[in-house]
Amino acid sequence: MSRRTDRHAARRAQRAASAPRRILLAVVGTAATIVLGITAGGATYAAWSVAAPASSATTLRAGSAGLTVTNPQLAATGLYPGRTVYAATTVRNTGTTPLSLSITSTATATAFTSALVVTAGTAASAADCAAGRVTAPVTATIGTTRALGGTLSPGASALVCIGLGLPDSAPAAAAGAAASPLTLTVSGTQVQP
Repeated sequence: MSRRTDRHAARRAQRAASAPRRILLAVVGTAATIVLGITAGGATYAAWSVAAPASSATTLRAGSAGLTVTNPQLAATGLYPGRTVYAATTVRNTGTTPLSLSITSTATATAFTSALVVTAGTAASAADCAAGRVTAPVTATIGTTRALGGTLSPGASALVCIGLGLPDSAPAAAAGAAASPLTLTVSGTQVQP
């Protein structure tokens, strides 16, 4: 072999031996760049963090909920399919927070009571309520809860008109069947002012 061939072979061997070292240096350099980038990004985030002392925090105040409801004097006597009787009740918010109103009806199931439908809404007067002139009425079957809509402000009152009726589609088994005691509950749930 000639000297030239020997030199080329030596250089190739030297390059082959240094290849793992070059790959290792490239990997270490890349990892160092990533770590430096993450560290720099974290420092930037920390520079934008803001804190405030507790003494300057907003004061939290507790409110109270209170509701009074007058007895509507509602009776189911004389009902027949297609007839609804109405009675008014005054609902007053005695608390310090606004309330969202709802009505729930509960009763022991009988053929007559299960067929009843409750209607509720607001009325301009007790006479309007007795005549069935209900604003924004909602209907519910016995055993359900329905929202009456709107919000009752603290200290405000509303005339709620409640109707109790037998729909035209009442089953024949409801005719002459005994009624069970019916409980109507008007409740208020606090809403954010």
